[in-house]
Amino acid sequence: MDIQTELLDVVNGNDEVIGQDLKSNKIAKGFISRVAAVFLADSEGKFIITKRSEQKMIDPGLYDLAAVGSVVAGENYEAGARRELHEELSIVCELESLDKFYQEIDHEKGKLKFFCAVFLGRTDQLPKLNDEVAGFVKMSLDEIKKEIGLHPEKFCPGFLNDFRQVEEKLVLKILR
Repeated sequence: MDIQTELLDVVNGNDEVIGQDLKSNKIAKGFISRVAAVFLADSEGKFIITKRSEQKMIDPGLYDLAAVGSVVAGENYEAGARRELHEELSIVCELESLDKFYQEIDHEKGKLKFFCAVFLGRTDQLPKLNDEVAGFVKMSLDEIKKEIGLHPEKFCPGFLNDFRQVEEKLVLKILR
């Protein structure tokens, strides 16, 4: 979707829709929106960690979840997660809700404020790269934790927040 024409629901501190605005106005106006994020695991318990394209406005070239993006106006979190997973990786799979929480992330262009719903998907499909995703790696939970410990600067701030928020739930889901 085009950032100039993409319409988002604007929400209040209780995640209730109070209006709509263009995604291109988000940072300048500082409104709260909704984001959906997907951790994607294969049958061996390895997670697909994507590398954002250098053309991305926010966090170019950094590692991120399998799919993450704005929930568009009128869409619910799960529908947004499914759409983003298909748009970014050409993958369709069942999703399981892990958590939803409020985040604020400071970027050089301003502060991003949003509620983030995080999902877990399971598939052995391989991602198809496009203009949003430059590459991917597969990592176990232990490998992710080790890489974050050694090189946190390689990861998007949102990835680090999301991972810390749902790490225990991911451990429980992958071990069962």
